[in-house]
Amino acid sequence: MKYHSHPENLDEDGYTQLDFRTRGIHKRPEGSEKGSQASSLPWRPIVVALGILCLVALVVASVLGVLGHFSGPCPPNWVIHEKSCYLFKMSQNSWAGSKRHCSQLGAHLLKIDNSKEFEFIESQTSSHHINSFWIGLSRNQTEGPWLWEDGSAFIPNLFQVRDTASKESLLHNCVWIHGSEVFNQICNISTFSICEKQL
Repeated sequence: MKYHSHPENLDEDGYTQLDFRTRGIHKRPEGSEKGSQASSLPWRPIVVALGILCLVALVVASVLGVLGHFSGPCPPNWVIHEKSCYLFKMSQNSWAGSKRHCSQLGAHLLKIDNSKEFEFIESQTSSHHINSFWIGLSRNQTEGPWLWEDGSAFIPNLFQVRDTASKESLLHNCVWIHGSEVFNQICNISTFSICEKQL
């Protein structure tokens, strides 16, 4: 494009006319084009490498997610704590029915071995503060010793079993946990339960 400021190049309104003919315009040297392309080339491998890394990370995350779901130390819906898996069963059953159901899952009703385990269970049941959960503690007769499902004796310094028996009904021979409190209860009442299995 050539700009003409001579009076003969003015139109009738006095504006300058532009000449769009390619006379005098020189083609840009090819070396400068190649130079600009060469300066952008180092970014191409970086962008490609980042894209490949993102793809690899996505594939690895997917594979780990699938493997973690199917081959984790505990079955799906079970919670791990130290050397055990716990299932907070949300279907209601009697103490004996809950014991049977845990057994069918290759587990047993919860046995609390130490204060650290009790604190873990308490933290889990506190989030379900309106529900009670059967645990594996019972006795054969009123005033008899509390025994765990495996026959071992209950150690009273772990927690206190609060008495809910009235004078009319003394058959409160099974134990459930409600929030952070543990109570004796009539064994045929239906409620939730906690199953436990060793890793």
